[in-house]
Amino acid sequence: MNTAGKAVVAAGMAAAVAVARRRGRGKAAPREEDADRWLAVTVYRSPDEVQASLPQDLERWRGQAEIRIRPATGDKGTELMAKPVGGTSRHDLRLALRKAKSVLEAGEVVRPDTAPTHPGPLGKALGLVTNRAGGSGRL
Repeated sequence: MNTAGKAVVAAGMAAAVAVARRRGRGKAAPREEDADRWLAVTVYRSPDEVQASLPQDLERWRGQAEIRIRPATGDKGTELMAKPVGGTSRHDLRLALRKAKSVLEAGEVVRPDTAPTHPGPLGKALGLVTNRAGGSGRL
């Protein structure tokens, strides 16, 4: 095998290892250090407006998460932060923050245009990624 062939094989093996590591991380239990990290979005509204009109999607998490509202640095709006308490799902809380940002800035939850789907494996992969992110992907 020539040098170019060896390089292609090495690159393929490196890609396979990277994919295997990502899949392993996705199935693993949440890391302890992640439990102490805050989830945050920056909303282009004043802190007073955000406090007065906190969307229901986020308001229902008050008992299951710590929620902070503070001015963003550089007068760029408001930081809306949340940290799960107990066994609360970080994924669900992250989706609630994203929905709250959308409602506060646009007045509704903005859905992406439906991506063109293809019946093949790439179309299914795109649908899975979009669904996991909280979008409206179709399979």
